[in-house]
Amino acid sequence: MTKYSDEFKIKAVQMVLDGNAIKYVCRILAIPDSRPLRDWLAHYKHGGFNQLLHKNRSYSPDFKQKVLEHRWQHGLSLKETAALFAIPNNSTIHQWEKQYLAYGKSGLLPKKKGRPSMKYKPKKRKQKPEPTYLEQLEAENAFLKMENAFLKKYNALIQQEEEEERRKRQR
Repeated sequence: MTKYSDEFKIKAVQMVLDGNAIKYVCRILAIPDSRPLRDWLAHYKHGGFNQLLHKNRSYSPDFKQKVLEHRWQHGLSLKETAALFAIPNNSTIHQWEKQYLAYGKSGLLPKKKGRPSMKYKPKKRKQKPEPTYLEQLEAENAFLKMENAFLKKYNALIQQEEEEERRKRQR
């Protein structure tokens, strides 16, 4: 979608107010569709150039609800409602309406914009539970078996070295 500058919008609206046809102004200014110009004219008719150039993009949930209720009570179109309440884009009201119908008033609350920040979260280490009495006995048993096997191998090594020394002496 093309964005138009404020000066361009004023110039287009002024040309229509001077008596030129909307399609003629669109052709002269190379606006591909007459819809934006019609929206600009509706905003101008409801509040002059100040409303046409209105830049407020933040609305309270109460204001949103008031806009929707006014639209429903008076049977207004999106374009008419947007012009009446100085909302730059018709689809904004349509989005509010969808959110309100789906989630109620909580759907009109402001939502956090952008990507969430990357916060460092240290990993929680799981603490091992205290071993039971049986587990302690099993661990002690395994340790003693390992110690016994080590001592047997150590004794076997010592005996082997002693035998080698005896053989050397016998020669």
